[in-house]
Amino acid sequence: MWNSAENLSVRSASFREDGDEEEALRWAALERLPTYTRVRRGIFKNIVGDSKEIDVDKLEVQERKVVLDRLVNSVDDDAERFFDRMRRRFDAVDLEFPKIEVRFQHLAVGSFVHVGSRALPTIPNFIFNMTEAFLRQLRIYTGRRRKLTILDDVSGIIRPSRLMLLLGPPSSGKTTLLLALAGHLGHDLQMSGKITYNGHSLNEFVPQRTSAYVSQQDCYVAEMTVRETLDFSARCQGVGSKYDMLLELSRREKIAGIKPDEDIDIFMKALALGGQETSLVVEYILKILGLDICADTLVGDEMLKGISGGQKKRLTTGELLVGPSRVLFMDEISTGLDSSTTYQIIKYLRHSTR
Repeated sequence: MWNSAENLSVRSASFREDGDEEEALRWAALERLPTYTRVRRGIFKNIVGDSKEIDVDKLEVQERKVVLDRLVNSVDDDAERFFDRMRRRFDAVDLEFPKIEVRFQHLAVGSFVHVGSRALPTIPNFIFNMTEAFLRQLRIYTGRRRKLTILDDVSGIIRPSRLMLLLGPPSSGKTTLLLALAGHLGHDLQMSGKITYNGHSLNEFVPQRTSAYVSQQDCYVAEMTVRETLDFSARCQGVGSKYDMLLELSRREKIAGIKPDEDIDIFMKALALGGQETSLVVEYILKILGLDICADTLVGDEMLKGISGGQKKRLTTGELLVGPSRVLFMDEISTGLDSSTTYQIIKYLRHSTR
């Protein structure tokens, strides 16, 4: 009996050694591939511990579920450890993500508006406004509009890797400030002052590719499911600079002879490779925001039954979290959410900005 136990123990240790050698051979073969091919391949280890080389672009549903469960088994406990594992991988090769500092100096926003009875939305006022606008284009009549100042001489700095809370009474210009910083200010508003991203003004680049604004209003295609909405958002936004960062990370790890964590490696490659019909990143955001229970439910609207108002608010936040934006201007994202969900979203944002 004891001999049988000893033989079983020796045989089990032998199997582990064979598995380790086989996995090492797969990693060695993967390292010999060209960089542009290597960033699309990964080593996947299933539930029983068997490993195989896979194409990250073609992950199966069960494989995505296994990787995601190992990375974030419990949202409350594992989110911080997940980001720590990602940071340790970058720190091992002395590589940092590009950081953005937003500065605004002497920012002023205003508009010309009608007052009194002319401000009412009536048919005669509509006709008068159209006629007045036409005469203003011809420089014949300037009109009787008054200037309304929304923001007056506002200055500040948003430091990199920080969470900033914007507080103010109703109608104090909070939404206008966020829209101006994100480059989404309407053409009917006049803005003066200076806004820069890392020293570059807004007319030197496309701010919508770097920053994102989360609106107070939720606007969706009611016939799409929650998962389809996030998939569509991720594919439209692209991956930004993540692919270039992955190439540099893979190159430095190869030079240093560092073997990355298999699950983190697959996740980061899926994060940097756009175009998949169903992304691993989308599944991760669904789980973080607590939307995995309604992932295949229609969004819905007033005429079509769908998800609740709080879930729609979380979906609005998730649409931008699946993208490559490095600066997020979020306008009252906690409206309609319970304290637990709000805490979970803020906790995720805090860990992701560190």
